[in-house]
Amino acid sequence: MEISSIADSLFHNRAAHSFDTPEDALNKDMSQGSPNASLPFVYREGLTLIKATYPSGEIARTRIAEKLITFYRSQYPAVWNSQQAQIQAAANALVVIYSNNVFPSMNVRLGTHPDNIGHNNSPGCFRCHDGSHTTNGGASITNDCRVCHNLLVSDENSPKLLTESGNEVEE
Repeated sequence: MEISSIADSLFHNRAAHSFDTPEDALNKDMSQGSPNASLPFVYREGLTLIKATYPSGEIARTRIAEKLITFYRSQYPAVWNSQQAQIQAAANALVVIYSNNVFPSMNVRLGTHPDNIGHNNSPGCFRCHDGSHTTNGGASITNDCRVCHNLLVSDENSPKLLTESGNEVEE
């Protein structure tokens, strides 16, 4: 089997453009320093702003920046006076997050197309491999994880395989 065929079969649910959840997008950018996590309530305010519905991308970009700046000017004037550059950078970062994930004219918003790889933010494989979906011939699409995955560790409190490889095990 060719590598491209293997990749196609493994990632048949992978969109060409992956869209982050609002939380994941903001967490990822904040972990890289912008928005700056030292700004009071920047996560809460930023999340509210990027999750809001706007009539167009242009209006969203303007309102996100204006509302974040207004929040700091009115609620934290000392922070605004001393950290205007960081607040403007935070506003710009929020606009980029929004612009990369939301397309109002196409009715695409944060979360419209969940990343179905994994099981954290969506049903993942189980949206189809739930035992309820059937093939054209009437056979149930299996929900046995071992069909696609090699499970190295299962139901062990402190797996020897993980501890010997230097990985921490959460208890």
